[in-house]
Amino acid sequence: MEDSRSFLSGKKARSSQGMVLAEILVAVAVFMAVVIIAFRLVWQTYQKAKVAAARGQIAQLAAALEACRDDTGLYPVFLSDLLSKESPKMMGRNWHGPYLDKLPLDPWGNQYYYRIPPTTLFSSPAIPRVPGQPDNVSFKIETVAPGIGRLRIENYGVTSCSVYLNGVEVVTEKEFRNSPRPQIIEKEVTLLENNTLTLRARSTPSDYLFTSISGTVPQERYFILGSYGKDRKGGGSGFNADLEWTSNVYPNFTK
Repeated sequence: MEDSRSFLSGKKARSSQGMVLAEILVAVAVFMAVVIIAFRLVWQTYQKAKVAAARGQIAQLAAALEACRDDTGLYPVFLSDLLSKESPKMMGRNWHGPYLDKLPLDPWGNQYYYRIPPTTLFSSPAIPRVPGQPDNVSFKIETVAPGIGRLRIENYGVTSCSVYLNGVEVVTEKEFRNSPRPQIIEKEVTLLENNTLTLRARSTPSDYLFTSISGTVPQERYFILGSYGKDRKGGGSGFNADLEWTSNVYPNFTK
């Protein structure tokens, strides 16, 4: 009888211990779930505050850009131009800078991006193949921001021509055709602050072409300003989405 009672007592004790352990595990699981939910709520609130701060900073930068345009009639090529007391290149008229004391980083620690549309820097008159020995035709082109530009040719029958930018051949004679009219040739090119465009047409004297180069200089059309968000990359959704201000649309925040 004593052995039977001892066995039952031990069984009850083990059962009681198992119940206590299960209750502890359930309590720990509930606690962890509450902690995870609380952490997520705090994290989301923190990220929402960063988005609100970024929007506020973008609006302040946009106001400084508009003040610059009100004075000079132009938006600058670089956002950092707003820090300058002296007028940037091509913006000497009515410059009242600096328009900012410093450029803030976005709440994720990155620089805000800023873009203005490219402007036609140069557009040639009709360039004919003159009678006699072919000769070079050269043009000087100035820009503010060295970088990528676009060369465009409208060709009306020239079948052989070489095009050089700063001594580098950017369009070869094999690319020219006498049809259709106009034949459009477009090339991405590298621009310096001071550029030389040279053409040497070798075709019949009645044929001609036009050429133009677009690049970045101060202009009055619009600007785009923004932050890439938490992931620091373009696109994305949620807190990774871009925050983008476009000056010529309403509402200004388009993303």
